[in-house]
Amino acid sequence: MPLVDPVTMSSSIAKGAAVQAAPQSPSKQDNGSAPALQPIQIKQTPAAQAARHGFPALLAAVFLVRFPALVEDPVSAMLTTLPVIAAIQLAYALVCLPAVGSQSAKPARKPRPGEKKKSSDGGPNLPVTILVSLLLTTFVIPLLYFGFVCFGAPAYTYVSHTMLCCANLAVLTLFPLFYVHGVDGSAWGAVFSASVPWDETFGGYIGGFVGAWLGAVPIPLDWDRDSMAATTAPAATAPAPAPAPAQTKNYKGFVAGVFSGIAKLSVGHPFDTIKVRLQTTTASRFSGPLECVALTLRNEGVLGLYKGATPPLVGWMFMDSVMLGSLTVYRRLLRDNLFNPPWHPLHDPSRPLPSHGHGLAGIMAGATVSFVAAPVEHVKARLQIQYAARKSERLYSGPIDCVRKIYRHHGVKGVYHGLGATLLFRGFFFFWWGSYDVFSRWMKAHTSLSAPAINFWAGGLSAQVFWITSYPSDVVKQRIMTDPLGGGLNDGVRRFPRWKDAAVAVYKEGGAMGYWRGFLPCFLRAFPANAMALLAFEAVMRALPE
Repeated sequence: MPLVDPVTMSSSIAKGAAVQAAPQSPSKQDNGSAPALQPIQIKQTPAAQAARHGFPALLAAVFLVRFPALVEDPVSAMLTTLPVIAAIQLAYALVCLPAVGSQSAKPARKPRPGEKKKSSDGGPNLPVTILVSLLLTTFVIPLLYFGFVCFGAPAYTYVSHTMLCCANLAVLTLFPLFYVHGVDGSAWGAVFSASVPWDETFGGYIGGFVGAWLGAVPIPLDWDRDSMAATTAPAATAPAPAPAPAQTKNYKGFVAGVFSGIAKLSVGHPFDTIKVRLQTTTASRFSGPLECVALTLRNEGVLGLYKGATPPLVGWMFMDSVMLGSLTVYRRLLRDNLFNPPWHPLHDPSRPLPSHGHGLAGIMAGATVSFVAAPVEHVKARLQIQYAARKSERLYSGPIDCVRKIYRHHGVKGVYHGLGATLLFRGFFFFWWGSYDVFSRWMKAHTSLSAPAINFWAGGLSAQVFWITSYPSDVVKQRIMTDPLGGGLNDGVRRFPRWKDAAVAVYKEGGAMGYWRGFLPCFLRAFPANAMALLAFEAVMRALPE
């Protein structure tokens, strides 16, 4: 099987070959091995090179101009915007992309005597390629609708909203892929398994679907706020307002989560790097946090403290949005179905959820967000323990290279290495969110602090409670996540096949105090990082318009 160059993501067989016309999606190599898909090359014409940057800006401008209309009347706005988006995508494909179409999976061959040579990016097949690509894009829309429903969209209401959203998403993400790959099964298998070489068409596909998912994250949070308001409202209030205003704030939860993640990363990541390095080494390498900081700065510079920052920079945007959104939903579910059900004779709509109810919601939210957090923290930890100052001397050149190498040799299971330890660690969210409610109530009742100040102090203090109770499990988790995976990675021999093995190893190396190695930078980080994250979240939520 041909190897894939880790830098260019291209096949070693195809490396160095100039791809001017339509790139092939080979079904087999000459030796009969599995296909090695090549990146799609943008046409080398001056118009294509200029347009490849202009078309994304044009798309962004269209959505920016249409944003007020999308908020006010989503159906009409999406209906009128869809032809414009389709025209832009079609022009982009014609100008920039090599047309392949449904028959392009066949290997290129020389024309027979007397046979007219067909052009791979134009000629008589171009109209057919365009038509087939548009038809395939249209056929996929119902499948996207089903996927949207699986991710929380209403199944039987707002059908036009969801269907038009799927149509816009299909045109933005799938049409270029159909245009360059046609119906090549090997190519689409690589696309769906995320093993296709990264190029502009695949990047647009990933970016479009990630953006759609991110946009959906805050929806349950805002639905919950409406239900919370309705539940706590007096019985004699006016009828519930029309749902239209709720549509205007669906974006708020995600935007606030983004700023929350950035605030947490900026303040806390240097502390986290020192913590992870202390957790995964013995005293023979670093006697304490000060020596770890000094040696890191001396050998790797200030940027050494921010190694592995990219995964949490992106991941915490997901994680904070998922955690805070799911936390609010679980709070409502527990309040309405366990602690204060409507059918109970002592039901009181104004009764708040008790503190231990907030703790249970925290456990459920922690389990939910673990499926996002586990791969993010896994990659982050492996990058943080690379001590070489030069990238050429490291096993992983960056987060994408790390994910790609782990996935290549160990699959999805390797990427999610340490998921069980992550679930256990985040089970201690009971103490975080339970104590956050306790501190918040006490401060509201006994101080004159403003709401942002209460968020800051309650968030910081509850984070300290969380880390005091959960830190030993975090040490074990980091040992598991930085344990060599072996196999084709050639990173060493695996030491901890089970959680118990890592826990025993920590005790043998440092005794009971081994479970608290690196606690000082963690303790110093927890208050400012988590408090700033909560403060940023609440501040943005208040600042954004309704």
